[in-house]
Amino acid sequence: HLLQAIYEGVVFSHMTHLNRMRERFTDVHTLRVTGGPAHSDVWMQMLADVSGLRIELPQVEETGCFGAALAARVGTGVYRDFSEAQRDLQHPVRTLLPDMTVHQLYQQKYQRYQHLIAALQGFHARIKEHIL
Repeated sequence: HLLQAIYEGVVFSHMTHLNRMRERFTDVHTLRVTGGPAHSDVWMQMLADVSGLRIELPQVEETGCFGAALAARVGTGVYRDFSEAQRDLQHPVRTLLPDMTVHQLYQQKYQRYQHLIAALQGFHARIKEHIL
């Protein structure tokens, strides 16, 4: 239960950022996730369930290195631009779909999380005053 609570807290924090993105980009249906957490099927399924979005996990292990190599290929003229390189270098992805029944349950938990965060704002401000 402790690990689940930690994962949920991190995913709920990500939801705050995702909701800000959705204010500007309303047509978000898929998240492509890379890095350490992307190696955890449990964590990524939780992200899909909480967000209600499809999660794509690229099969490229080192996405940062891959991006640098892609930029080098564009820079040296192997490709005219990034759009051409992207079309040519599509890599398979593993897809996780949200369980919408679980999504509804998480929406209730996320609302409680938001209320808790709002209630703690004054407390966080006082802590910040003492630290800085």
